[in-house]
Amino acid sequence: MAIFRSHELAPGWCELERFEVVDLDFSQSVQHRRSTPKERVIGSLGATQLIHPGGSILIREGQFFDIDLLGTPDYALKGCTPKAQAVRLSGHWGGDISGCGIFRVENLISPSDGGDPVPYPKRTRIDSHYHDCDEYWILLEGRATVVVGGTHMPMSPGDCVTIGMGHHHDMPDAPEPVKAVYFETTLQRQKRVGHLWNHTHGIAIPHPERI
Repeated sequence: MAIFRSHELAPGWCELERFEVVDLDFSQSVQHRRSTPKERVIGSLGATQLIHPGGSILIREGQFFDIDLLGTPDYALKGCTPKAQAVRLSGHWGGDISGCGIFRVENLISPSDGGDPVPYPKRTRIDSHYHDCDEYWILLEGRATVVVGGTHMPMSPGDCVTIGMGHHHDMPDAPEPVKAVYFETTLQRQKRVGHLWNHTHGIAIPHPERI
């Protein structure tokens, strides 16, 4: 597991090479250029207009658009609400990818946990699970402790944690309510989507080089 920040390069095994959190005021516009084979823009606050030579697309929180589908690498992001935010995800993932979105986590008085058993205290609803793909969590708000393959690490806004395929991961503690992006890249092995557990889907086989 590693944590990197915006404009830093991810570890060499990662399909997500870099990311950028773009904060915009109303009518503020910022030019961008795709520099990697793949790029996705996901809305994370309010509404953002993605403007390109062929037209424009309105992206709201949780919606996304793949820049590599455009005929040009150049585009602009413009704020359409008093405060708007979008996250640029850049890298080289394949065409068969799993999921992408926004998730929120907070500590609960009675946390539920349908995932695999863990030896540490649980305070959130996030379950310990694994995937048939790599995953990345980008923290936008709050503070949390993440666990990947048994390693605990604190996260704060602007951090991105890398989660290798087959490695159990969890967010058991969020002392400040969390808002984050999740991005699951190329499906491999059995190409199962969603959360996988030892007790339901078979014993996880962590990718040995993705730590």
